Amino acid sequence: GCSGFDLRWRSMPAGRKVAAIEFLSRSSGIIGMKTAPMKSFSVLLLFLSIAISVSTLEARAAVGSNHPISVTEANIFVTRTRAIVRIQLFAEDLMLFHDLEPNENDIISAEDLRRGLQLHTNFLLEKVTLRNSAGELIQGSQTDLQPFEVPETGIPTSDLMLHSATYQFEFPFAEPPEFLTLQQDISDANFVFPSEMKLAIHQSGSELTYTDSLKAGSTVTLRFDWENLPLADNATEEEWNKWFEKQREATLGITSYSSVYSFIYIEPAEIRHEVLIPLASLKTILPMQHKDPAFIEVAEQEAVRTLIRDWLKDANPTTINGSKVAPIFSSIDFYGIDLKDFAARADARRVSMANGRVGIIMTYRASDDSVRDATVSWDKFHSSIRKIQSVVFAYPDKLDRHEFSRFSTPEENVYRWSCPAEFLPRPAKPVEAEIAPKPTLSIPVLTFILIPAAVGVWYGGRSRASGRIGVILMLAGLGCIPFARWTIPHPWKSPPEIAENSARDIFEELHNGTYRALDFGTDERIYDVLENTVDGPLLETLFLQLREGLAMRDQGGAVARVRTIEHLATEPIPRGTGVIDWPGFRIRSEWTVAGTVEHWGHVHERRNQFAALFSVEPRNGKWKITSMEIEDQKQLSAKTSLRKF
Repeated sequence: GCSGFDLRWRSMPAGRKVAAIEFLSRSSGIIGMKTAPMKSFSVLLLFLSIAISVSTLEARAAVGSNHPISVTEANIFVTRTRAIVRIQLFAEDLMLFHDLEPNENDIISAEDLRRGLQLHTNFLLEKVTLRNSAGELIQGSQTDLQPFEVPETGIPTSDLMLHSATYQFEFPFAEPPEFLTLQQDISDANFVFPSEMKLAIHQSGSELTYTDSLKAGSTVTLRFDWENLPLADNATEEEWNKWFEKQREATLGITSYSSVYSFIYIEPAEIRHEVLIPLASLKTILPMQHKDPAFIEVAEQEAVRTLIRDWLKDANPTTINGSKVAPIFSSIDFYGIDLKDFAARADARRVSMANGRVGIIMTYRASDDSVRDATVSWDKFHSSIRKIQSVVFAYPDKLDRHEFSRFSTPEENVYRWSCPAEFLPRPAKPVEAEIAPKPTLSIPVLTFILIPAAVGVWYGGRSRASGRIGVILMLAGLGCIPFARWTIPHPWKSPPEIAENSARDIFEELHNGTYRALDFGTDERIYDVLENTVDGPLLETLFLQLREGLAMRDQGGAVARVRTIEHLATEPIPRGTGVIDWPGFRIRSEWTVAGTVEHWGHVHERRNQFAALFSVEPRNGKWKITSMEIEDQKQLSAKTSLRKF
């Protein structure tokens, strides 16, 4: 870069060098550097500014007056109470935007130039705007004007690029701003003349300067943290890393306000593609209708949702297990710049076209057991969306990145994923009901008949023959003991109960299986899997109770994916009369469930504790949970964290 600048400078005509020096002497005072010692990074920034400015002069000269372009430089100094904006421009802008006509000698008169300088004040206040976090205009006023010297003979149009003026404006704040959005619309009524603004924004109290280049109609939004100001330029890399991590946490990872964000979640039962698009970008793609050019009102937002659905419903082919799947638009929400957590459903309100964003969640559901392999593509590009950098989170714990680009081949614009067989969700296996038999009493029926008869004959008869008959009956009764027996429940022995340890193991295996069933796609499939652990008539009730316990209402009612289940206490209840038939058993359990919902790169975790009374009974040779009575439930913790990517 240095050698390139040196060559350009040495080959530049003398007149151009004079103009460049004049131009740079006015523009090099980057806000905040006039009163501060010149740091090493400031010197580098100044040198880069010189190189850029010389390049700008050469480009303008190369373009020539037949193809004019407006190039301005804006230095903005932001304090807690105001923004000071200094805009430097070439005299040619006055001719471009205020219909200054040259005379027959191709000279703009001094009178017209002075008139243009005055007209340009209101022009800049209209075309260069600052908005607060709600998208509302901050009213500014001119505080200074450093005009170029206007010869009484006027200036030839070929020399307009050798003269520059600097306007200064102030925009007051009622309170220190967290966000500011700058928009530049420097153009003529018919948008014939393109424009470019070289931008430098400096925050009071810091030593960093944000630089950018804005085309006409473009916006830039910056966040200002007045409690944790940027570090000095001599801070260590470790200190800078900590500072940037704090900023990332404060904004929950959404750090750019003009970028398109894309998050792809591949869950066991579905794929979600979440796309966050600035409204200013979307406006260039879709014919959005709104009365106020600066805002979309609540009543106008549903029509925009319809445009978005029509735009994306047949685009971006996605497959699950080899079959193409159509998207379900789970949500299309409008967000202001001050909302950081896009997973929380925003209240309906008007949003700013300058800094508002729309969050689109497209869900693709697996039609069978689970998502075993998938392809996700993106084929909707535009001049305002040339590339999309996607972050992919796939179960069990895979983090990946993929770039979709209008400059890539269709094959390259497809993300492919498959799950190793050992990580696929598996339904809980049925638990065999191995039950010890009830104690019984086997009664020899003939013996019970013959022996009493023998005793009766023996003692009732008085003859010797009666005695012999009694003996015969007695011997016959004794001989029939092994035969003709009648088995009955044992009258004084209780059935054997399931051992407490076995009861706990049976219950906890069944209980864990009920939660694992939520990993399987559709409600019908979940019911099928639940049948391995739950008795049929109670499937729907238990299903709804499980979902209720895992619902995160502040995340739009999304159901958390279960991460851990911990049984704190599981105690069998002594059998009570008429409560449950043997061999079924009752058990009281206390447990915690940790579940997470992930959206937009944020992990929302909830940890809940429950206490409930369960009935467990055999059904067709398998143990099943047949009832669940929630006795207590409470939330132990709720936190939001960022994925590291």
